Amino acid sequence: MKTIYRIAILAVMAVAFAVGVWIWMSPKLERVKLSAARIENVRQMVQLSSMRIYEEIPVKGNVGKRHIVARLTLEGSIDFDLEKLHIEDAGDTLKVTLPPETVSLRESTRPGSYTVIDTWNDNFFGSGNISTQEENRMKALAIENARKGIYSKGLVRRARSEAVESVRSLLSASLPGKTVIVTDPTPEGRRQ
Repeated sequence: MKTIYRIAILAVMAVAFAVGVWIWMSPKLERVKLSAARIENVRQMVQLSSMRIYEEIPVKGNVGKRHIVARLTLEGSIDFDLEKLHIEDAGDTLKVTLPPETVSLRESTRPGSYTVIDTWNDNFFGSGNISTQEENRMKALAIENARKGIYSKGLVRRARSEAVESVRSLLSASLPGKTVIVTDPTPEGRRQ
């Protein structure tokens, strides 16, 4: 979990740094004329990655009387599509609504990310071999259960909270003098 926190903090810092450099290098024009353009620039960043996920999960399954126990490493992220931000400019206030999250989980491609611990057959002389297709079905089920676990562990809730703060700071830095209010209509997230 500490790794996830560190990666999330680094991602937020990188985005804040990029916005700071962009503001520092941007020409000094009237704020009123630039507001719409700066909002569009934030939208064009497209994806805000609020949290990176790296998790090892067990894979337990069976096909008939053949069983398998394995360890699977997952990588992924919780992202927000900034093009889907609902932005309402009300004079000196900018009202923003956070879009739905996208939870991406996949099997890691790093060496050793999938390790079979044991296979067996309930029949004494039966083969414990499981086909690649059967193994992939078990992995897919394990990944789907891990996705549900991300919601139940509160990771999506935390990612959404951090995204609200990130969007608020991005827009506040881009639009000095405007009050930015970011709301989250689904703080628990929408299960996919």
